[in-house]
Amino acid sequence: MKRIILVVCGAVVFAGCVDRISDVKGPGTPEALLETKSLAVPASFDWKTTGAVECDVTAAVPAVVSVAFASGEKPFASFAVGDDAEKVVLDIPASTGSLYVSYRKADGSQVGETVAVSNGKISFAVGADAAPAAMTRGGGNDYDKVIYVPAVRGGWGTLMFEDLWPAYGDYDFNDFVLNYKIQLYANNKNMVRWMQIGVRVKAIGGTLPYTPHLRMKGVKGGEIAEIEDLSREAGYGGMNVPDDAELVPLNPGNNVKDPAVLEFRGISTKKHAPVGSAYLNTERGQEMADDDLITVVYFIELRNSVAQSGLTFDSFDFFLSDADGKEIHFGGVEPTAAGMAVYERESKNANTVKAPTFYYSNDRMVWAINIPENIPHAYEDIDFLKAYPDFAEWVQSGGNAAKDWYEHGEKANLVSRK
Repeated sequence: MKRIILVVCGAVVFAGCVDRISDVKGPGTPEALLETKSLAVPASFDWKTTGAVECDVTAAVPAVVSVAFASGEKPFASFAVGDDAEKVVLDIPASTGSLYVSYRKADGSQVGETVAVSNGKISFAVGADAAPAAMTRGGGNDYDKVIYVPAVRGGWGTLMFEDLWPAYGDYDFNDFVLNYKIQLYANNKNMVRWMQIGVRVKAIGGTLPYTPHLRMKGVKGGEIAEIEDLSREAGYGGMNVPDDAELVPLNPGNNVKDPAVLEFRGISTKKHAPVGSAYLNTERGQEMADDDLITVVYFIELRNSVAQSGLTFDSFDFFLSDADGKEIHFGGVEPTAAGMAVYERESKNANTVKAPTFYYSNDRMVWAINIPENIPHAYEDIDFLKAYPDFAEWVQSGGNAAKDWYEHGEKANLVSRK
C-alpha cells in the first residue's frame, strides 16, 4: 500500500511538468569552424556538464528544506535535516554559482536565502522557527521529500551517443539520443527505497542495433525487489509504448553484490518514424513531436534503503549495448562484466589503443555526453560544432569556460519540435 500511495503522489510531477527549453539562437555559425573530432582536448578533461554539491545544512529542530535555482522557482530537491539525517549530495549544472535554500516556518510561511556554491558545497542554517518535521526513529517516509535527477523538477536531461566506438564517427552526436528523468523518494534519514525512472527515445540517427541500458552503481543487483511498469497507466507520461517494451534486470538474485544492470528492452525501434525516414527524428522535413516519441516510465522498489549520496548522476550509468556485448559508456566509465571481453578486444583500434582509461580516445574524445536539460539535437550530418559553436570553447578550456554551451545553439542546425 505504501508503494502505491507513493507512486500516485509522484505521478503529476513526473508527467505534467514543462521541460526547461534551451535558448537557441538564429543562424550565424562562424564560417571557419573546427570539426568536433579535431578539437584539442586537455588530457585531464572529464567532459562532465554537472558537478556534485554537498549540502551542509544545520537545523535547530528536525525539518525539511527545499533547494531551487532561485527564489520563486520550483524546488528540484526536498530533504530532511536535523536529528541524525544523512547529508544529501545534489548533482547540479557546472555553471551554477548559487542555489536558493528554504524551509517552512511554524506559522506556515516559507523563508529562505540564496547561498553560494563554493568548493562543491553549500551551507545553510535552519532556524528554531522551522515547522517540526514528523520524525521517526525508523526513518518513516514523508512524500514531500523528493530529489530530481537532473536537477529540474519533473524535467528531462539529455544523453547523446556516437555509435561507432572505437572508431570515430561523424560527431553529430545524434546516433542515439535519449531523454531521462529520475525521482528519488527519501525517508526522514535521507535514505532511498523507491525511485521512478523515465526514458524517452528522442532520436536514432545510426543504423547499428544498440539497446539502452542502465547500471546503477549505488544499488546492488540483489537489492531490487520489484519493478513496476507505469508506462501504460494514465497520468505517468508513458507514450507510444511498444507491446514488448519492458525494463529487464540482467543480474537479479538476492545474493548479487555487483551493481544492478537493467535493459530498456523493446524501445530501440524506428517503426513509428514518418514514412520515408531513414532514421528517427534526425532528418530535415521528418521531425517528430515529443508526443509521437516512445516514452516509458518505471517504478523501482528496493529491498533495503540506500544512501541518497550514492545516487547522484554519476551513479546512474546509462549506456548502449548490442547483442554481442559491445558497450558504449561515458568517458572514464568501465564496461560491465558482460562487456569487458569485447571492450578489451575492440579497444585495440587505433583511436583507443593508447588511451589510459575507459571510453576515451587517444585524443581524449568521447562517444557519449550528458546534458542536464532537454536540448535539441543536431540534424543528420551536421557536425556538433555547427549545432553548438560554444561547445569548442568548453571542450578546449577543459570545461572552465562556456559551461552553459548547450543553452546557445544554432537554430538552423538543430532538430526543432513540430
